Amino acid sequence: MKKTLIALLLVSLVSVSSLRAEKKGHSHEGTEAHSGEMLKAYIKVSTALSKDDLATAKKAAASISEHNGDSSLAKSATALSKAKNIKAARKEFQTLSKNAIKISEGHKGFYVMHCSMVKGGAGDWLQTSKEVANPYMGSAMLTCGGVKK
Repeated sequence: MKKTLIALLLVSLVSVSSLRAEKKGHSHEGTEAHSGEMLKAYIKVSTALSKDDLATAKKAAASISEHNGDSSLAKSATALSKAKNIKAARKEFQTLSKNAIKISEGHKGFYVMHCSMVKGGAGDWLQTSKEVANPYMGSAMLTCGGVKK
């Protein structure tokens, strides 16, 4: 009887562990499945900042958080959507870009750009074109930077 109970307990534990692993895998796949849409919204943020358009940048950033509040982009996107001015938005864009670059791996059509004028070396961002449109400097230095990879 004891052996049967122990065997049942072990089978139950293995089943629960398997279900948890399956659930985690499913959540990850769901996040990855939506990464393309979030990257499109990220590009809208970047484009708006390159045009010094704070309102459009904030709206696009808010759409990232609304689309998937659990993504690696959500926290910085939410902060950017609440930025009081363009300088604050561009500061939040650094973290947003760092995370967007990570999730862009495996997606075709994205270029990692870099502007050496951004303090601390944190001047990377994504674009879908090799033609520089610098979101950190906007109209002041729109073409500052280049393709990193």
